[in-house]
Amino acid sequence: MKRILVPTDFSKNASTAFLYAMELAESLNAMVTMVHVYHPSANHLNEFYIPTDDEIQKISEEELNKFVTKYYSENTEEVVVATMVEQKLIIGFAADKLVEMSKSGEYDLIVMGATGSTGVLEKVFGKVSLYVAQQAVCPVLLIPADVLFRPIRKLMYASEYESADEKVLVQIGEFSILLNAKIHLVHVYNKTETPTLGKHLAHFLLEKAFQLKAPWSQFKVNSIKSDTVAHGLETYAQEHNMDWMILMKPQRKFWQRLLHTSKVNEIIMNPQIPLMVVH
Repeated sequence: MKRILVPTDFSKNASTAFLYAMELAESLNAMVTMVHVYHPSANHLNEFYIPTDDEIQKISEEELNKFVTKYYSENTEEVVVATMVEQKLIIGFAADKLVEMSKSGEYDLIVMGATGSTGVLEKVFGKVSLYVAQQAVCPVLLIPADVLFRPIRKLMYASEYESADEKVLVQIGEFSILLNAKIHLVHVYNKTETPTLGKHLAHFLLEKAFQLKAPWSQFKVNSIKSDTVAHGLETYAQEHNMDWMILMKPQRKFWQRLLHTSKVNEIIMNPQIPLMVVH
């Protein structure tokens, strides 16, 4: 993992994601690209004056440079920031451009705030985060507000046994090696369900698949009961002090179960711990 893309809307939550990404990049010896995507029609200085496109670009460039300097250079030599951070300014709609950038093959990971600043922007940027998490082709790591970086030692992978993807298991295994972390493979089933022979077999097959595809990783497989998938995952993460939660985007059945709960916004747009969506 050598290139990390970090979008910003200049909000406080974006600064949290940037600081987290920089700490993560240092631990992985990776480069960070800060990008601000803007659309001229949505960037008015005030209601009485509409700036030109050139003025908007200049203002945006200054804001981006100030953002990087303010939120990282305070405690780090500027030469380090200049070496580690590339700055990009792109015209367009944020969600579409970020997904497009993910397809370029230049970036190994996107790190972004789960939501934007308060008010209308939070709703807009929150939707951008959700869209990018679902549509990007590289992993997306959503950072909750005010979360500080700490060494990642426990990764929680939320999976349906029946739809476990071998490619993703390898990917998660590689993350565990990079981060020196142990993996918890967690399956949530409804409190009213009774574990069947098929469930036990699926549990066994998932464990064997992970042993085969990522034999170098430390992991454990757990099944838990809960009233909803979202609540079960949150509870497990809290009780076991997880550092990251990982979801796999292509699991249509799993995402349908998750998205049909009333707590979907809390777990995806407002996660309690860093939430990675892999593809």
